[in-house]
Parts: sequence; structure tokens; C-alpha cells
Amino acid sequence: MKTLHKLGLVCLLALLALPLGAAEKIRVLMLDGRNNHDWVRTTASTKATLEATGRFTVTVATAPAAFAKAKPAKPKPGDAAAKKAFDAATKEWNAEEAAFKQAHAAEWEQWSPKFTDYQVIVNNYNGPEWGAAMKDSFTEFVMNGGGLVNVHAANNAFTGWDNFNEMICCGWRGATFAKRIAVDDQTGKAVALLDADEKIQGKGFGSGHGPKHVFTLKTRDAAHPVMQGLPAEWLHATDELYHRMRGTADHMHVLSSSYSKPEFGGTDMHEPMVWFAPFNKGRVVTTSMGHIMAADTSYDALHCVGFQTILARSTEWAATGKVTLPVPEGFPTLDKTSVIEPSKVVWKK
Repeated sequence: MKTLHKLGLVCLLALLALPLGAAEKIRVLMLDGRNNHDWVRTTASTKATLEATGRFTVTVATAPAAFAKAKPAKPKPGDAAAKKAFDAATKEWNAEEAAFKQAHAAEWEQWSPKFTDYQVIVNNYNGPEWGAAMKDSFTEFVMNGGGLVNVHAANNAFTGWDNFNEMICCGWRGATFAKRIAVDDQTGKAVALLDADEKIQGKGFGSGHGPKHVFTLKTRDAAHPVMQGLPAEWLHATDELYHRMRGTADHMHVLSSSYSKPEFGGTDMHEPMVWFAPFNKGRVVTTSMGHIMAADTSYDALHCVGFQTILARSTEWAATGKVTLPVPEGFPTLDKTSVIEPSKVVWKK
């Protein structure tokens, strides 16, 4: 009996001596494969960020490949011969794309990740709508307590899927979709606006963004576990600042916002940048940060220490309802951005 007690004590001490999260890491499923952004580098960077904390194990589920041939380029107006060639090339392209989709239709039926094997999904998908079975299993996963974190263009997807729209509260949508959502600078709360409430009227009322630039994030809920210990305001490295996202403010809880400056093509209003929503038992966090395109040479948006902190802490909170990850060294200030590749971010002081 004494031997068993000693063995138990040894095992307990061994567990206590393990690094943070080593005993039981959070199981993350990352979804990608289709996106109008560079999903390959977005996945590589966000996966590296999560794994560098020592808190997560990350599995990637990639959607079947899209038809890769580029569409024919439109000719200049007034060139009749070029227009005729363009029309013929477009007809041929459409036929090839249709044949590709038909040949690979079974791959979509087979692409159905087992969500229940994981605690949280990090969503880097913006592409064709999934089949009914996959949508149902995704919905059930979140409803039953699974976490969900949506990164940047992931909130562009699934315009007609009611459950997804409820999960994200607001996203990149057209001018007639639901309500335009902004953040009241006095209260820090999400508010629904009428078109007449827009300070700048001449740019349409659908979602958009100006040119990439450095901008300030303003903490709106300092007591929330994801935000605890972060500065009241800090500079995010060069990124897109989404504005005029549309949806509902009814169950949307803003964690941080940014002022959209008119000189950068903005709205002269505060726009939501990080927010969460309950979905039955599930916790859903969405951030519009994290832009990178195939032609971009800079990783600033993804390697910003502020973005990496929000991503990692949101993923932990969505999965567990708690945050144990500290604010890493080198967090940006109100006066200075901080861009560090994931492998070099120091999470333990």
C-alpha cells in the first residue's frame, strides 16, 4: 500500500513539474482551403502562434482544391476583336470549371471533419457553402459547448446561413443585409445604425475597408479574460480595418474597437475589431484582424504581437471559458507597434 502511495505521489509531482499545458493541451481544429486571402500563409502563421504558446495542439482540415485556372482577363472597352476572343475564352473557361466541379464533387461529400474530436475550431475558411450534414455537425458542435474563433475573412463567408450569422453577429455583408453595426465610443457597446446615421454618406453602405495602415485598438471590456492585462489602447501593425460590417448587435459583446479614420478611407466611426457571442453553450470570438494576400510580402498583421495575443487567448477562452496565457513580452504600446515572428514571441516571463 505504501508503495502505491509513493507511486501516486511521484506521478502527481511529475505532472506538477510539466510546463504550462503539457499535461493536457487544448485540441484545436483549424479549417482552411478556400479563401480570397492567402489561406496557406494565414494557417501557417496562426498555427505557429498557437503552438508557440505550448498550450495547444493544432490539426488542420483543408477543403478540396478549387479550380485553379485563372479567368480570362476582360479586354479594354471598344476593342471588338478582343471582346469576341474574350467571350469565347470565357465560355471555354466556364465549361472547364463545370467539368472540374463535377469530377471532384465526391471530394466535397467526403470532406467532413469530426468536430467533436476537438475543443475549439479556428476558422480560416471563406469559400463555397458546405453541405447540409457538415453545417449541421458544425452547428451542433458549437451549440453543445465547442469553441469557435473566426479570423479576418472567415466572417465574409456563408451570407445565407442563419446559424453562422448568429454565431458571428456581424460580418462582411452587402448593403441590404440586416443592420450596419458600429461601436458607440461613449459606452463601448455595439449599436445598429440606419444609413442616415452614417457620418460619411458617399461610399455606399455595404462592408468595406480603406488602404492598409497602422491603427489603434481600444479595449472595451478590460475585465474579460481575453483582455485582462492589455493596455487600454495599443497600436496594431499594418492591416485592413474593416468597416460597415452588418448583422445584429443584440447578443454581440465588443472586446475592442478601432476608430476608422476618414483620411484612410474610413467611416469616422468606431468599428468592432474583436468581439464574442454566446451560441447556446458555445463561445464564439471573431476578429477582423489578420489580413494577408498572395501578393503581400509583409506578415505585419499576423506577426503583430497584439494580434497573436488576441488569437491565442481567444482560442483558450473559447475552448475552456478561462485564460491562463500571460500577456507576452513585447506587447505593442500606444506609441509603438511590435512585430515578432511566432517562434520568437516569449510567452513565459
